[in-house]
Amino acid sequence: MTLLKVENVVKKFGGLRALDGVSFELGRGEFVAVVGPNGSGKTTLLNVINGVYKPDEGRVVFEGRDVTDMPPYKRARLGISRAFQVPRPFPELTVLENVVVGAIFNGGYGKEEAVRVAEEALRFVKLYEKRHQLAGKLTFNELRLLELARALAGRPKLLLLDEVMAGLTPTEIDEMAALLRRLSDERGISAISMVEHRMRAVAQLADRVIVMHQGRIIAEGPPEKALSDPRVVEVYLGKPWR
Repeated sequence: MTLLKVENVVKKFGGLRALDGVSFELGRGEFVAVVGPNGSGKTTLLNVINGVYKPDEGRVVFEGRDVTDMPPYKRARLGISRAFQVPRPFPELTVLENVVVGAIFNGGYGKEEAVRVAEEALRFVKLYEKRHQLAGKLTFNELRLLELARALAGRPKLLLLDEVMAGLTPTEIDEMAALLRRLSDERGISAISMVEHRMRAVAQLADRVIVMHQGRIIAEGPPEKALSDPRVVEVYLGKPWR
């Protein structure tokens, strides 16, 4: 069953078409990786989906509802959540308090329910034992997990992941990939993950890969097929990924 439709989306910045007629669909519980060279339109695409940018043409449909003109906070209440590349927690609040804030503002929960949802999210990302520690004391990897927990606190149906594995070690990348895969397998959460130069993680995670170049989708399909496309090798990978 289709959860999200992006239909013929165009986004311009002056004379630059950052998105140039982008269309795709996302099924429930499906994990899609969006890859491509810098400037290909990946971040702009996520910004259009969660409402930071309004497209100049086309539309975004979520669960059959046109959300093209809807602001981000309303989309969050419908079930579209986002984890950002650079975590920006409240450093003087505890880990738990940071996630409670996400539950209240993204999920619309009252305080008691927000605490319960936040604790559930922290257990999932394995930060529960540090729930009373100040967020400013966390390691870089733990901050990434906190960012993910805050996004999960809204109990999303669709999770947008903005380079959540950037800067992690190979071992941490494998652990994060396994955690993200569980979102789809165990919770049925659909995800769109923007991934840079982490083809091993893409192969581990993605049901489908969308490859972008100059604002357009140039390849789409299972990881093996999409990443082996000759044009993808030419404009992005530089050599076969395997």
